[in-house]
Amino acid sequence: MIYVIGDIHGCKEKYSEMLRKLSPGEHDAVFVLGDVLDVGEDGMEILREMMYCANIYPILGEREYYARKLLGDIADCGSLEKALEELDGDKKELLTKWNELGCEKTVNDFLSLSEEDRESVLDYLEEFVPYEEISCKGKSFVLCHAGIRGFDGEKALDGYSPEDFIFEKADYDRIYFKDAYLVTGHTPTVTIGKEFAGKVYAKKRHLAIDCAAAFGGRLAAVCLDTLKVYYC
Repeated sequence: MIYVIGDIHGCKEKYSEMLRKLSPGEHDAVFVLGDVLDVGEDGMEILREMMYCANIYPILGEREYYARKLLGDIADCGSLEKALEELDGDKKELLTKWNELGCEKTVNDFLSLSEEDRESVLDYLEEFVPYEEISCKGKSFVLCHAGIRGFDGEKALDGYSPEDFIFEKADYDRIYFKDAYLVTGHTPTVTIGKEFAGKVYAKKRHLAIDCAAAFGGRLAAVCLDTLKVYYC
């Protein structure tokens, strides 16, 4: 079976419950749609657990994008506060944005790790990919964190930059692919319509599965083999 989990945002209890519910075997695959980190309390712990699970495949979210760009520099500065003072140029701009989103818990948890464990986290963050293309039971799926910025139906997915998949909200009124489903997180489904509060949005060949786990909603997952939806 192939499963996709939406934005976890540090919600360890919901994440652990979801894994128990899915109970993936060694021949199953679990794709995580990014934004594992921040908001909730246990993002770094979840990330480090994922590192040692061979059948969990991470997709890049904006929080991991900031983390892999900046955590090494923050560690060199010694603290988030010093990094905000000392970094300049593009990195200062990125850190300012990440700090506004609430990166303090993630940063402090990273800084509390041993140097060896920090290096392992940074190496693992480099394994996060911007998208995945999946074929399953006669259906095709494109998995990414958010929408696809500057989408052109004639353009190959590898022609986009990583940033194109992680920042821009998907257009839920648009059918992106005639022959594939677009599976995304990033945007809590309640913002698509109040009727989707805490529910997966499944319309127009689109599966939106960020059900606001860290904001009073639920963690959602979808089995691509059956299109069955799971909630915790």
